[in-house]
Amino acid sequence: MKRKILFVGTSVSGGGAERVFINIINSLDLSKYEIKVFYTCASEKCNIDPLIPIAFANKPHMRQALKQLCKLIREFRPHSVFTSHGTIAYALPIVRFITKINFKIYTRVAVTPSEIYETSIKGKLLCYIYPLLYRKMDMVIAQTEYMRQDIINSYGLSPQKVKVIFNLIDKDYVRMQSQKPIVENISKSEFNIIAAGALYSVKGFDILIEAVTPLIKSDHNIKVRILGEERYEAGYRSYLQSLIDKNGLHENVILMGHKPNPYPYIKASDLFIMSSRMEGFPNVVLEALTLDVPVVATNCVDFNTIICEGINGYVVEKNSIESLQSGIKRALTTSFDMSAICINNFNYNTLF
Repeated sequence: MKRKILFVGTSVSGGGAERVFINIINSLDLSKYEIKVFYTCASEKCNIDPLIPIAFANKPHMRQALKQLCKLIREFRPHSVFTSHGTIAYALPIVRFITKINFKIYTRVAVTPSEIYETSIKGKLLCYIYPLLYRKMDMVIAQTEYMRQDIINSYGLSPQKVKVIFNLIDKDYVRMQSQKPIVENISKSEFNIIAAGALYSVKGFDILIEAVTPLIKSDHNIKVRILGEERYEAGYRSYLQSLIDKNGLHENVILMGHKPNPYPYIKASDLFIMSSRMEGFPNVVLEALTLDVPVVATNCVDFNTIICEGINGYVVEKNSIESLQSGIKRALTTSFDMSAICINNFNYNTLF
């Protein structure tokens, strides 16, 4: 008999977390599992295997979709329920109690807990509530060993309950998309640096611009492209443009806006930069490495098993213009060996 798995998400479109969620679903063996997907959002087109049924609640928030989710669980009677969204994860123990269906709860954590707690009254209250809810989970998936230890310490969980699984990316899809043509001419005579992500201060693009300024002034052959549109933080794009103008970099640093397919730009570049002040685990780093593009990334994430110093990139201090500048400067003269490090996807068929 096939094991039944229900995947519960909030949105089809979005960033890396949504892509990983879909990649996990599509990686599962349908001869082994019976799978259904439930989204709290309105119906959207998505890249989930057409053989897998999808239900849309058409509700803006999880609490409004709770009744529909309970109904689906009573009908489907899953062995396991998987989510990558915190609000859903917190609700699932309640859903299990209401439905009296004893399914296992698998939740994938996207952000290191100690980095999101606030000192406000609400933040302190959440510090008390979250551990109680997470202790009801059957398995918590962390993206790095550092995050795993932080989850164990922050929530008081048994180490056996928390497992490290790197984000699953569709390597074939990334490579195929990278071959598609782009309008912009990316000259091979220049050293092309690329960065990508939503334009808000957490991504640290202001640090990147300040870090490359003296490098560009000493070597005008460097071109920096930043892919992404403003999100969460009004005025941040204007702030970045003001830094570009102030430092006279308008010919060397370009805010490219949103690109539905970023992979040709990454593939055509000589170096990928992740300048974030805080991250869960950035898929785009794995995607850049998949495309054999070396990476300079800040240590806001534990990259020890992903980035090998001088082989496929460098890891630098977060929130440091000087450290990022030093990493980029070293990368300019390093002959990387991208074939030396192979990053394999986890087989989710062995998880449930």
